[in-house]
Amino acid sequence: MRTWFVYLLLLLLPCAAIGQENSDLRQRYLQAEAEYGIGHFDASISLLEEQIGNFRGTLKESAYRLLALCYLNKDNMPEAERYISLLLKEDPYYNVTIHDPLRFADIVERFKKGGNATITTASQQAESIDEAPVPVTVITEQMIQDSGAKTLAELLTLYVPGMSLISGSELNVALHGVYSSSQEKILILLDGHRLNSRATNSEAPDFRTSLKKVQQIEVLRGPASSLYGNVALTAVVNIITKKGFQVDGAQVSLAGGNNQTYRADFLLGKGSFDFDFMGWASVYISRGEERYLNADDEGFYGKVLRPGSMYIGGYNHKPAYDIGFTARWKDINVLFNTQYAKKIPSYVTVRYPSLYDYDRYRIINGSKPGHARQATHGEVNYEKSGEKWSGKVSAFIDIESCSYYDVAADTLLAGDRYLPVGPGEVLDSTIKVGMGENGVYQVQAWNDYVYGGSAQAIYHFQTEKWKGNLLFGTQIENYTMKDNTLIIGDHYDRIIITYSDANRSLLLGNELNASVFTQLKASLGKKLIFNGGLRYDYKHRYNGKKLNEFSPRLSFIYYINSNSHLKLGYSHSFVDAPFFYRATTIATYSGGNKLDAEQMNAVQFSFDQSFKEKGLKYEVNFYYNALEDIVCYGVPNDAGDLLSNAGSLKVCGLEGTVSYEKAKWYAMMNFSYQHLINSTNYTVTGSHINAVPDFLMNCLCAYQVLKRKEHELKVRGNLSFQTKQYAPLVSNQIYLGDQIVYDPEYQLGARAIVNAGLDYHYKRATASVSIYNLFDTDYYQGGSTLVPQPQQGRNFMFTLSYLF
Repeated sequence: MRTWFVYLLLLLLPCAAIGQENSDLRQRYLQAEAEYGIGHFDASISLLEEQIGNFRGTLKESAYRLLALCYLNKDNMPEAERYISLLLKEDPYYNVTIHDPLRFADIVERFKKGGNATITTASQQAESIDEAPVPVTVITEQMIQDSGAKTLAELLTLYVPGMSLISGSELNVALHGVYSSSQEKILILLDGHRLNSRATNSEAPDFRTSLKKVQQIEVLRGPASSLYGNVALTAVVNIITKKGFQVDGAQVSLAGGNNQTYRADFLLGKGSFDFDFMGWASVYISRGEERYLNADDEGFYGKVLRPGSMYIGGYNHKPAYDIGFTARWKDINVLFNTQYAKKIPSYVTVRYPSLYDYDRYRIINGSKPGHARQATHGEVNYEKSGEKWSGKVSAFIDIESCSYYDVAADTLLAGDRYLPVGPGEVLDSTIKVGMGENGVYQVQAWNDYVYGGSAQAIYHFQTEKWKGNLLFGTQIENYTMKDNTLIIGDHYDRIIITYSDANRSLLLGNELNASVFTQLKASLGKKLIFNGGLRYDYKHRYNGKKLNEFSPRLSFIYYINSNSHLKLGYSHSFVDAPFFYRATTIATYSGGNKLDAEQMNAVQFSFDQSFKEKGLKYEVNFYYNALEDIVCYGVPNDAGDLLSNAGSLKVCGLEGTVSYEKAKWYAMMNFSYQHLINSTNYTVTGSHINAVPDFLMNCLCAYQVLKRKEHELKVRGNLSFQTKQYAPLVSNQIYLGDQIVYDPEYQLGARAIVNAGLDYHYKRATASVSIYNLFDTDYYQGGSTLVPQPQQGRNFMFTLSYLF
């Protein structure tokens, strides 16, 4: 207890030197606002500029806004733009409201779309995209609307070059060909708060994340462990929520589509100088596309040649949801979020891939077959800024409940029936009659939680030659696997056995994580910016094993001119093996307790240029990634372990993005080409990474057909193209009747998927229609599953929204 008390005091130290807001300054601002209201612009400017260096926090943002408005009314455009630029430095996510004059709103939007767009994720401080130490993709609220995307995965694979879809029990994506059985290589944040599970490292980019609440998404396309530590292996995705004053009311959205698909979203927001609140709730349910297969159809597998149906893209019985709120009172911020989702597997997920009767299986832990995860996140932080210092201290808690409900088969042949019962378990003799014949399943469930805190401070300095800032911080968290159960059943609804604690499948335990990090960002003259960081992570595992990781980053940014930049960077990152692997007692995961962290070293060289007058921007990036200690399954070693750090991968590639935005048009194109240099025990065929195409290209175009005072009509469409991918059928569990299906060169053909839609706005109402897979292309996706997974055909969604 004493240790935690001392640590709490240390957390508060970075903020000790930061003073409180002066009430006289607030009174001065209100007086300036009154002068502005009666047209005394010079008087308002004088009141504010005399003390502008002393304003802090939200009052400073308000002062910058008011000064910009005053200079606009005086037709002094340079000064107005200067204060708008300062406003966006203070609040990178400032969004115009109905109370902002049109000229002011146009300048804000122009600055945010041009090189002055501001982010906070890359260096944990506000900076322009030009200054970011790694390649960054920023997805704005308007880009989300123009995409028509339903999930975070659809959004990322459309806008982020090198991001591709991967099949699995959960929705999954890969960046630059790096993936695993679930999405555990990319760190996903909500307003800077980690969403990835501590048990599995995973966070599925599916319907558990509502896009309606999003103001902006910042994607760091490269390793980021120097600031974020574990899991930030290949990228960081930070979801920035809207603020209450941006919503300024209540918005209700109702949507429906084919395949019995329904969605409801609700936003509520209000804000003022000292207070801001934004709440959201989203519910999504879909039966999914039901596809019937005969034994001789493509995609049919199984030992029993019985035709049947599968669900594709279903989330049902218990709907996916995303509920939460953010609140600010002066310098205190609160975040709460609870989310849930479970995707219906198209095939059985244990033993031999085959069709199964999803609807016949009983509900356990509130859901039917699939990998379900319910997670609740909470954080409170206090931040303050001064002339030379700024600081932030936070406390957080995450609680999750997972249920992995896996079906073995509707029908198991006599030779495949097996019940792994540990010592001391007792079975009722009457239940053994017909045991394991049909409707066989297993459910592994657990509950865990983590709590902790962090603190960081930034010191701003300036000398004759150097101008920059020094960031330093610390983080500590305590993780606990609280309980877990394993159930095996048959006959679709019968429970044969619930394993005793002595034979539990997942060991309980506690793990302590502590880290310190620092970053130096400095301008070396007028042309060059240096950004370097280092983080040390320490973990005391449940079994006493200790993990020590150092994650450095070095980056140089060269300003060719105000519109062109070169970036060169090196970074190292890691992701620790999931607790789920390290603490399992299941024989098929032997060796998990010996696993180390996976490592990645990356070098990136990029060039970007913008032609602001023409509304054109482009970026190209060359990358080289070297991964080692990749967790592999089934690689023989002297100890006979099935899990080991025996994998390695080296890839290089070229990616680029071009965007055009002018008047009524917005268009975007990105591409990615990657080359496999070499690998060991990784999922590759020849010189190709399995399930990942060598070349990807995405295009989007949106055109504003009509824009009047009360009416607005926009049409939009996007195209995703990728070359062939290898999806070898090499497992000895893939059957068609009594024959093993073996094809190590199996390929999925190139594909081009087109989506289209339109949006109509009338006053406060919006109607949208989106059509996905417009040409009903029949295609499959490979990944971490034994066989490629079918994807949905043509489907649509109609949405009505109203802002009260």
